[in-house]
Amino acid sequence: MKKILGIALALILAGCSESAPEAPAKTEAAAPQAAAPVAQQADQSAQFKEGVHYRVVNPNGKVEQPTVTEFFSFYCGGCYNMESRFLPTIVPAIEAKGLTFEQKHVNFARNDADHQTYEAVIRAFATVQEMGQQKLIKDPMFALMGGKDHNHTAGDTHGEGINSLADVRAIFVENGVDAAQFDKIAQTPAVSEQVELWAKEQRLYQVGSIPAFVVNNKYLIELNQIESVGQLVDLMAYLANK
Repeated sequence: MKKILGIALALILAGCSESAPEAPAKTEAAAPQAAAPVAQQADQSAQFKEGVHYRVVNPNGKVEQPTVTEFFSFYCGGCYNMESRFLPTIVPAIEAKGLTFEQKHVNFARNDADHQTYEAVIRAFATVQEMGQQKLIKDPMFALMGGKDHNHTAGDTHGEGINSLADVRAIFVENGVDAAQFDKIAQTPAVSEQVELWAKEQRLYQVGSIPAFVVNNKYLIELNQIESVGQLVDLMAYLANK
């Protein structure tokens, strides 16, 4: 039963990859189990195995405080499921354990046109993060870019007309983002550095399938080996304190 639950959870959470076109999600999983109590460090060491539940992708990774980073895309149905169904449980649980949570948008562009759109979306998202207004645009962007219904089949028009930062800005402003503040921040060195860092980390951490979680800039979690949300939270805490 645990193995079946693990497979179903993996299908729901990790449905988008860099190497293959995103397809409509067809699999539904049972509701994830509630987070279990924190196990002792020795017990977790026995439960969680390097090369099975996680990989070391950056041996020199360092953080000022324990941090879980989610790499995601507004194009990704698995990311929308994570955002809408699981993060409302995961984020408070790991924050209660003293961990910080952050999100970074990946670039899985397959051609020049896609690259132009991705770059605009990524810079815009980095901008609203800097503004602290990212919650205003997540649901509209998942809907516009296709992640909400995970429809990227032939003839799909999701993302059509989004070719520049100005196009994304218009969507953000329509959904409540402050236009003047957005314009002031979007082209600042701080946002440019964030965009460059996200691209660098995507390669460094070998993020080829999303949603993906990296802990302390060092450990990449193997979601296809996770059997419940409770186990995922425990693994994040274990790696954060490892």
